[in-house]
Amino acid sequence: MQRFAIALLFILVSGCAAQAPWEKVDLDQQAEAYTNLGMGYLNQGQINRGLINFKKALKARPSYSEALHGTALALQQQGEFDLSERYFKKALQTKGNETDVRNNYAAFLFKQSRYDEARKQLEIASKDIYYADRRLVFTNLGYVSIKLEQTDKALGYFQQALVLDSTFIPPHRALLELFSKQQAWQQAEQHWLALRDAQINDETTLKQALIVVQHTGNQKEARYINSLLNSTN
Repeated sequence: MQRFAIALLFILVSGCAAQAPWEKVDLDQQAEAYTNLGMGYLNQGQINRGLINFKKALKARPSYSEALHGTALALQQQGEFDLSERYFKKALQTKGNETDVRNNYAAFLFKQSRYDEARKQLEIASKDIYYADRRLVFTNLGYVSIKLEQTDKALGYFQQALVLDSTFIPPHRALLELFSKQQAWQQAEQHWLALRDAQINDETTLKQALIVVQHTGNQKEARYINSLLNSTN
């Protein structure tokens, strides 16, 4: 059986702004425009150019949350972890996309193996009932719970993510693995069927699914999975 692969899901807000008369508009618009450019550069892997634009945004508005957040993400990608955390904390102290910041700060903490701290940030984020991507927060809480060896909580969080979006792939993958480990084959099979319907055909998933359907006695599904595995070899 494959070892559980865990990686928290980041949110990287992208944006673009045309080269316009920024210098002639108010400082809030300048900060927003430069931040959008910076996030766009981060999406393209151009970290230094991103940082330059975040610096310009912060020159216009020193407490602009989105620019502080972008700076934290850029510094994290550069391996400047102490500085990155400082900017995450600054971003959380200002008004802005606080739940986005908390999710990404939790992912930062997760990568530092600071799982309980990540959990606390995600629990706060999960209470934002108006957050557009709460499924992501609950999925990340599931991953953190696995690291904390809290399997029952992980199951609950992944299931909550699917209540919010039944088509979201990461919790289906996680539940396929978790239920397999518990030998809850019928439950595991339901998550394989959801992955199959979404045309998830990577080798790791297929091998896990084959174990599951062999235990449920679903010979038709076993033949289907074997045909997919043979086609990938």
